[in-house]
Amino acid sequence: MTEKLISKGLMLAISLILSCTAPLAYAQTSQPEKITVTVSKKPLENVLEKLSKQYGYQFFYNASLLKGVNVSVSLQEAEINNVMKTLLTGTGLQYSIKGRTIVITAIPKEATTKTLLSGRVIDSDKNVIPGVTIIAQDKSQAAVTDIDGRFTFSKPLAYGTVLHFTSVGMKSHDVVYSGERSLQVVMVEDVKQLDAVIVTGFQTISRERATGAATIVKSNYLDKIQAPDLGSKLEGATPGLSNYNGKMSIRGTSSFSINSTPLLVLDGQPVTGVSINELNPEDIETITVLKDAAATSLYGVRASNGVIVVSTKRGTGKKPNINVSANFYLNPLPSLDYRHYASTSDIIDYERDYLTSNPNYQDNPLDYFESLNDMKAPSYISTVDRLYYRLAKGEITESQLNNSLDLLRKNDYRKAYRDELQQMNFVQDYNLSLSKAGDKSNFFFSARYENESTYNKNNSYDKFTFYMKNELDLTKWFKLTVGTNVGIGNSSYSQAGYQGTTVPMPYETLYNEDGSYAYIYPHNYYNSQRVSQTDGLKPMGYNAVEESTKNMQDTDDIYWKLFTHADFKLLKGLNFGVKFQYERRDQNTERQDEEDSYYMRNMINGYAATNPQGGFTYYIPEGGRMEESHARWSYMNLRAQFDYQTTINDKHEITALLGGEIREDKYRKTISERYGYNGQKLIYKQVDWAVLNEGVIGQLSNSPFQKQEQLHVGDSHHRYVSAYFNAGYSYDTRYALNGSVRIEQADLFGTDPKYRYRPLWSVGASWNISNEEFMKDITWVDMLKLRATYGITGNVDQNTSPYLLGSYSVSPYSQANLTTIISPPNKLLRWEKTSTFNLGLDFSLLRRLSGSFDFYQRYSSDLLANTNLDPSTGFQTARVNNGAMRNRGIELSLSYDWLNSRDWSFNTTFTAAYNSNKIKKVGYIPTSAKSMLTGPDSFYLQGDTYNSLYAYRYAGLTDEGNPSVYDAEGNVVSLKPVDEIDALTCVGQLDPKWNGALDISLRWKQLNFFTKIVYYAGHSLRVDATPLYSGLRTEKNKGAIHEDIANRWTPEHTNTDIPSMTVYGLSTDREYQWKYADYNTASAAFIKIRNIGVSYTLPQEWISKAGFKGISLRAQVNNPCYWAANKRDIDPEAFNANSGTRNDEKATSYILGININF
Repeated sequence: MTEKLISKGLMLAISLILSCTAPLAYAQTSQPEKITVTVSKKPLENVLEKLSKQYGYQFFYNASLLKGVNVSVSLQEAEINNVMKTLLTGTGLQYSIKGRTIVITAIPKEATTKTLLSGRVIDSDKNVIPGVTIIAQDKSQAAVTDIDGRFTFSKPLAYGTVLHFTSVGMKSHDVVYSGERSLQVVMVEDVKQLDAVIVTGFQTISRERATGAATIVKSNYLDKIQAPDLGSKLEGATPGLSNYNGKMSIRGTSSFSINSTPLLVLDGQPVTGVSINELNPEDIETITVLKDAAATSLYGVRASNGVIVVSTKRGTGKKPNINVSANFYLNPLPSLDYRHYASTSDIIDYERDYLTSNPNYQDNPLDYFESLNDMKAPSYISTVDRLYYRLAKGEITESQLNNSLDLLRKNDYRKAYRDELQQMNFVQDYNLSLSKAGDKSNFFFSARYENESTYNKNNSYDKFTFYMKNELDLTKWFKLTVGTNVGIGNSSYSQAGYQGTTVPMPYETLYNEDGSYAYIYPHNYYNSQRVSQTDGLKPMGYNAVEESTKNMQDTDDIYWKLFTHADFKLLKGLNFGVKFQYERRDQNTERQDEEDSYYMRNMINGYAATNPQGGFTYYIPEGGRMEESHARWSYMNLRAQFDYQTTINDKHEITALLGGEIREDKYRKTISERYGYNGQKLIYKQVDWAVLNEGVIGQLSNSPFQKQEQLHVGDSHHRYVSAYFNAGYSYDTRYALNGSVRIEQADLFGTDPKYRYRPLWSVGASWNISNEEFMKDITWVDMLKLRATYGITGNVDQNTSPYLLGSYSVSPYSQANLTTIISPPNKLLRWEKTSTFNLGLDFSLLRRLSGSFDFYQRYSSDLLANTNLDPSTGFQTARVNNGAMRNRGIELSLSYDWLNSRDWSFNTTFTAAYNSNKIKKVGYIPTSAKSMLTGPDSFYLQGDTYNSLYAYRYAGLTDEGNPSVYDAEGNVVSLKPVDEIDALTCVGQLDPKWNGALDISLRWKQLNFFTKIVYYAGHSLRVDATPLYSGLRTEKNKGAIHEDIANRWTPEHTNTDIPSMTVYGLSTDREYQWKYADYNTASAAFIKIRNIGVSYTLPQEWISKAGFKGISLRAQVNNPCYWAANKRDIDPEAFNANSGTRNDEKATSYILGININF
């Protein structure tokens, strides 16, 4: 009711204004207007512009006619006809006048013949523009450009007819017809409008007709940010697209078992063999992010997570265009200070305190150390242990012990390792592109080379990438596109064990005082000494420098893609297209473990059995080892599609497409290994795997060790077939309707016919409010559009099957075939489905402010989730379609042009996205609190957010310095297991609820400055609570001890919140009740300056004489600073939020680049 009153009020007000102004307008036009004009040798175009501004006349002409035409005239209070005759005398031009519209044309040299006008519409980069509407000013005729930008009028045009060219995203353009047979019209992009067209991969539709939620990111934005991958460039550019900590998703997570990665579409076809971060950013023209069902439903079961459509560049200009760029990324070593490691001295103090407080050591030090050296299970002996062992044996005094410990306190293995074996990460990225456009062809080629010097000096990575696309207009009705994409990568990484800054004790060294290698002994020190001194056995010392070039794993990664598109014009408005694509990726990995590497020395000794006749029997042969892995993926995709488009009475636009698609995915992997390998002679030795499977007592323990051959063959093969239909209707650029349906079948669903097919569909509508008649006088509204969509998309898990699954193997003892059951059958297995409702508003105001707002709700059902089974089935749980999840959120994008002039421009863009996730249904209730604490992505409760952060309710420290928690009944418990799930509380979620960015761009002449500030909020993390170490003997990273160990509870130091460490004979429940307590959780919200960059384009007058079209220099700083809500110096991007452990610091990095165009 209110809306009707407002509408009627607007109409009444407009009518009143018109009724009041009409008499005045009549009075002004009833008498001939008197014009005064005096100019001398001025350009005619300038004179016409002045007349237009002063007297309100509208002039139409082709600008080329007025070039070089200067006029002189002096008239006082003359009529318009007299003024025009005087101005055009002697110019070869004529005019016609109707009302206040004046059309200027050339005087025909001969009688004009009536012919049909045809032509082509292109943009400033020579790209064709389909869908341009061309209307004669008198509305007698109209035409629309086809997919190749061509148009033809059905009837001859009158000489001097003004043709009005309009296209969404382009500035309108007027051309005066002067008898030409053919026209080529260049339209200029209108930066004030919202993104011009939406490329879905199936069709290209104008923003005016689109009903779905889609965001377009263009190359000028991508080029602004220097990054080797698209994921970094896209961050914050599209509300709803999150790339948090390397996990890319659109509008949250909608499945328990399938990852959230969006479907990637490249040049109209889905690609599977590469990820978005493997694409060359400099090849990209536009990226369109499709977010709701109306935009994604045509892609079927792979589109539930959204779709990212990437369009590559095309040739521009008839002359070859060559572009060369070089970018250099300098990534300093992450600071060790961020890790908050304990000092060498504090670690020695703790190790000493733990040892001397051990009841077994206090009872009898010698017996204690002898138990560590017991050959049944020899234990690691540290340097501090060995000093105390010598003290117990009377070999040194207490004073000598302390002096030796003081010398060890001066060592810092972490720093020494960095200085010797690590370096700044340096990435070189070189690009070359060649493009050319012609009347019947469009060619684009690019080549890229990447080289990375990794943090570890002896590792390396490089890659070549090539891309080629050629579009050929073979006939007026047949267009062929052929192309290829090739990537050739090679990496070499050391797989040597015990590498890293924190693996040994921090008081160890790499070199002795005389410069020789200093060895550590990961195996028991005393047993290692015995083995090293025994003939026929290998030395057991380990030195990181010596091992750093050994155990190298080389991987050759080759990807190639062939694609072709054939487009046929069958009838007016009816086209037929076929797209074919074949992808293949081969990864061949080879690892060589040298005979003298610690890895092989340790293995050979461990399986060297004592021979009663003397010497040893080497069940792992002496020599090296070679491991090979071969993986091959192949993907085939074929699509055929009819497209129809027509316009009726210049107001009714109808589009439709009908198509089918088939695809096939294959994967195969083999792994094998050879022992006794000699790389020079290319020979290897046989291994008695039957004995090794039973167990061998070697020289490192009196207990038998078993070993199985690493031999694996895996294979998978899937096929999919689908049919789809889409139809759209728009009326007078105001109202649009759109509907899609797609039917899929896959070999994954084969036991029950009714579950083989999943109809996926969507409907949408939009209303261009700004095109309504009642909005014409609201000049501050440039564009206002309301849209709504609803539809259902699907998802498929290739790791789940309706059949009984098992794996085959061969018994190492009897050679008989064995079968291991993996999962029970499920004849009801079906697609996961997601229904999505989206309501959106697009707007552009004051020719400065533009943006969009979206509200959405996604309800995912039939999700694969665990459910409890009757034990009589032989299985406790199974994955079935019985889960449901809801995502609800809002998205906002605002862009404002604060300043835009010839020398200055200033723009800001703000994006925000909010997503609320809730588990609505799950048929499995976890039984273990510890499982929910450590694996929230697999163990969850109905009503919670997926990937929640669970914790114990902390009750503080006991009088003995032990952590305590509340159990399910509210009782305080310490040193006892608490595994009931009711004892847990949900303190938050691990995925951000809020994310977005603020982008600031400033230009002064050729100098450009920009910065991007990103933010993530609404999520939580588990802080890095000090682990409750039980000594350091079993710690994998002995140098990674937390600095808070110095503040631990002791009888002498009780004023602390850090529990005691030295507790013997207790289970791990004590550690769980401290680490996973709600006391040790915090907000993970943060704001970070992601990029600060500057670029400078050299003036054209400096470089044109040298043959260059353009040269630009760029510099950028990444991650210079941030603010985090937690008070623990934790950068949530350099942290594992659920385990509460720090990763490498996200250090500030620096980028330099140059781009040359000629």
